[in-house]
Amino acid sequence: MKKALITGVAGFAGSHLAQYLVSKKFSVFGIFHPDHSIENVKHLKSSIKLIGCNLLDKNDLRNHIKNINPDYVFHLAAFSSPAESFKDPQKTLSNNIFSQLYLLESLVDFSPKARILIIGSADEYGNIDPKDLPVDEDTAISPVSPYAVSKVAQDMLGLQFFLHSKLHVVRVRPFNHIGPRQSTSFVVSSFAAQIVSIEQNKKGLPAGRQGEINVGNLETWRDFTDVRDMVRAYLLALEKGVWGNIYNIGSGKAAKIADILKKLMSFSKAKIKIKKDKSLFRPVDVKNIYCDFSKFKRQTGWMPKIPINKTLFDTIEFERRKLEN
Repeated sequence: MKKALITGVAGFAGSHLAQYLVSKKFSVFGIFHPDHSIENVKHLKSSIKLIGCNLLDKNDLRNHIKNINPDYVFHLAAFSSPAESFKDPQKTLSNNIFSQLYLLESLVDFSPKARILIIGSADEYGNIDPKDLPVDEDTAISPVSPYAVSKVAQDMLGLQFFLHSKLHVVRVRPFNHIGPRQSTSFVVSSFAAQIVSIEQNKKGLPAGRQGEINVGNLETWRDFTDVRDMVRAYLLALEKGVWGNIYNIGSGKAAKIADILKKLMSFSKAKIKIKKDKSLFRPVDVKNIYCDFSKFKRQTGWMPKIPINKTLFDTIEFERRKLEN
């Protein structure tokens, strides 16, 4: 049985990846930060090996890599919010860059034949000139947030370890992925959670403000993929991808944030008012981005399968179940 190591296993994508790999008969080892919740993987506790480890603790990490000796490594652990990265750039940069550096160094020493997936981000591309849409892998990178800068560094570190240390690295730049279990600090889950809270009348707001949903910039466009499609792509990247290569992964279509909100609201009978909150606007924001994933499709045969309406419905249903429990 192949051994797969997932860093950030208790996160949004990590939990879905763990579930998918278990279904594919992998022996799954998952690293989570000891100070973070494992709620997302509670249902998998009997199926995977959970390991509490701060990736910045180099010696502890090395011991775990030595003991596991994984065949596949999916490095998902990172501070993942572009908006939050503006509040503490140093923390975002140091965490995302050095945790990956220590992981790759450990793999060189103890598991040099492992297949390693490095997760970049569509945010690496920054604000795209409309003539350059859709974005392919040759599009110039131009990061506009500290988070995006950290992802460029992770991307390049992965390439460096492929070139210098001959690690079996595949790099991907996933575009926005959404679905159940995503943190409500992200736009779609934030909308869904607020709508459900209004439905349940649990906002605790004065009568004049009940039924309000706080939103940021609704005029941006994003390329959304269901997280369950995305984790299928992650496994295919390591099974069929070319070492050292970079691949965009996304739906290849842009959706307007205002339309996403409208669709989520259509799943509810609650009366909802929309209130723009300037604190939710980013200092610098990407206006419109969607990808050309044809390179990845040619290499792996991957295509997204789950319609966005199902993703949005499943997301709001997840938020409803959370409030019921």
